[in-house]
Amino acid sequence: MSGMFYKAFYPCAKVRDFMYDYLEDNLPMVVSIRFHLHLNGCAECREYLYLYRAAANAQTFRKENPPPEEFLDATLDFLAKEGIVDPADEEDRENA
Repeated sequence: MSGMFYKAFYPCAKVRDFMYDYLEDNLPMVVSIRFHLHLNGCAECREYLYLYRAAANAQTFRKENPPPEEFLDATLDFLAKEGIVDPADEEDRENA
């Protein structure tokens, strides 16, 4: 069957609402089947899933491997010198 059938059967917006639950393996069986049927026919949602998964992996990696404090300080100094951030604003956030 064509990809258009799957899009009509389960629209892209609905599939994208389920991305988090899919990655967490929390979809009910019927929803999971419809989700996979849609992905089989929809290249756009497959790409969306790829990017969604990459973002989730990056967020997990960052939580498990925070950057060194020196890196953060150097980055903020650079941004302040370039006029991108105001150093006073950063001090206010740290003290909040």
